[in-house]
Amino acid sequence: MGKEKISTTKRLFSLIKQRIETLDKSEQKLLKEGSNSEKRLILLLAICKAHTMIFDFIAVNVRDCFYNMSEKVTHANFNEFFNEKKYVHPELETITDLTQSKIRQVIFRILEQSELIESVDTGILQRPYLSEKVERIIVEDNPKWLAIYLYSNNEISNACSLYE
Repeated sequence: MGKEKISTTKRLFSLIKQRIETLDKSEQKLLKEGSNSEKRLILLLAICKAHTMIFDFIAVNVRDCFYNMSEKVTHANFNEFFNEKKYVHPELETITDLTQSKIRQVIFRILEQSELIESVDTGILQRPYLSEKVERIIVEDNPKWLAIYLYSNNEISNACSLYE
């Protein structure tokens, strides 16, 4: 994996394993055999399944930005989200500003690499295209996951009706 320290490699492998194990069999198969675009979409799914905070940020805040026509998501959006989470999870109060900044940096990199934003610098939102195959696999698992691909609640309901 290109890391020098064995402990770093072990930690990275453990994180990747944890994320992949959240996927069901059909999602894992698509991760293995799908196109690069499909793999990118399924990796985002795995990340969101493994990390509730990332799912919450995308499914609520990023979607709100997208549907309120603000065109982009900003660091201020994340900071507001993080501060709201402190009320539900008081343990977040102990996190330093540097750690919060690193968490924000990683989440924005995930948004960029999954192509939900144009770049970390601009934060300009772009909705990914899900093929029928990817959409069906996700709906069969749990339709709530479509929210991370910026589906509206109405579109999620329609997708459920389509694949039932």
